[in-house]
Amino acid sequence: MPKYKEKKFARKKARSNSHHKVGLSPGSLVHIGKVKTDKPVIDLIEYSKEQIIEKKDIGVQQAKSHLDTPMTTWIKVTGLHNTQMIGELGEAFGLHPLQLEDILNTAHRPKLDMVNQAIFMSMKVLYKPSPEVNISADQVSFVLRNNILISFHESELPLFDPLKIRLQNTAGRLRTKGPDYLFFALIDIAVDNYFEVIENTADLIDDIEDDLFEASNDNILMRIQQVKRELLFLKKNIFPLREALMSLIKTDSDLIKDDNQKYFMDVHDHIMQISDSIESSRELNSSLKDAYMSIISNKMNQVMKTLTIIATIFIPLTFVAGIYGMNFEYMPELSWRYGYFAVWGVMAGISVIMLMLFKKRKWL
Repeated sequence: MPKYKEKKFARKKARSNSHHKVGLSPGSLVHIGKVKTDKPVIDLIEYSKEQIIEKKDIGVQQAKSHLDTPMTTWIKVTGLHNTQMIGELGEAFGLHPLQLEDILNTAHRPKLDMVNQAIFMSMKVLYKPSPEVNISADQVSFVLRNNILISFHESELPLFDPLKIRLQNTAGRLRTKGPDYLFFALIDIAVDNYFEVIENTADLIDDIEDDLFEASNDNILMRIQQVKRELLFLKKNIFPLREALMSLIKTDSDLIKDDNQKYFMDVHDHIMQISDSIESSRELNSSLKDAYMSIISNKMNQVMKTLTIIATIFIPLTFVAGIYGMNFEYMPELSWRYGYFAVWGVMAGISVIMLMLFKKRKWL
């Protein structure tokens, strides 16, 4: 199967289970997306300035027992296809059914919501490790409550591993600034990774530009179309995040401390910078398509020019050949000993004169 058909099939397959929600009431728990883990797992990290406690693969009730702890608690849920577990977790922590619905819908656009004295936010973690590799995405959803941050991941994301190392530093801000700073740190890591994705996409555009004027560029248009799809995908998943972060900055919630607002403003600035880069890349990619079409048009014009010159030269030659091809009985040149060579000389002379005329007028 050709690569472009494989990509098309993968996109259709990713949307194939969205019809299961048709006719269901709002808040119905249906997982929409790929199953990326064998088993959903709940991990917990509880910390303060003095100590840190980590528990792996715990149950919903054990996670609920940390609801009223004075320490900062990070509950990390990896794997979303167990809707029963997600429902029980939502009931234990008072999550709204519509929030659970958005968590399970991995095709949902990034958004921010405030319900039941909690801040809910969903966003995409994007990967493009090299220019040749297609962009992949994992949805991450956050629920911020008093002293608790719950994060829902489609799969285990190594991107957030450095955060666990930072938590071991007792002098770091993570250990002293509470769950809202942890919330910021997770968003900041995902947003910083967007820069790598944009850079690799820009490198792909540069490679296309370098190959644009090469002799063998049959797949240029397909590569330009691939970049166009990637940039549209980036726009779809990054631009709404600007609105979500701006709403978060403007919110008057006690869950976000005043001294941590500046960190969210910094992330918003990064998103704006990334958005500008996406728009610049889209314009450059469009200009590459225009340049490619111009090159193709110029090549076609050169071919047509060559064929036109050849046809124009042969018009008078055909005229001469047509005259001497007529079956008249009395044609003086037919009886002349050198008539054949004279006709060839006239035809050659006409060709030379026309070539010189074309060259003088710079048509050649």
